[in-house]
Amino acid sequence: MAAGARVPQRGFTLIEVLVSFVLLSLSLVVILQIFATGLRSSGAAEGYTRAMLLAESTLARLGSEIPLVAGETEGRDDIFQWRLRVTPALTPPAEPGPQAVPRATLYDVALEVEWRQGARTPQIRFRTLRAGPVE
Repeated sequence: MAAGARVPQRGFTLIEVLVSFVLLSLSLVVILQIFATGLRSSGAAEGYTRAMLLAESTLARLGSEIPLVAGETEGRDDIFQWRLRVTPALTPPAEPGPQAVPRATLYDVALEVEWRQGARTPQIRFRTLRAGPVE
């Protein structure tokens, strides 16, 4: 080669490096948002699961530890707060006669569980019928 000839240089220009950094940073932002959304969803699912377990155990205690009588009962457990409302359900009247069969009283049971999750207060509700003692 001649002494004054230029040799082509290999490498990236400043613009190419800046564009690649911008693309990389945008990709990282999207990936971090996906992870954050996944963590929030996982936390919400855990809250609902724990609330369901609390509701199941509360309904299981109804009639043994919690009396099955008309009225309202409230309680707190960890971050959860629950309200249990028991009301007599409509039952058909007993047929009169010498062979009258004793009937159990049916109760309408409504249970609400709520908890604090960040700025939100999620709530789940359950409703069922329970048979009371035979009269």
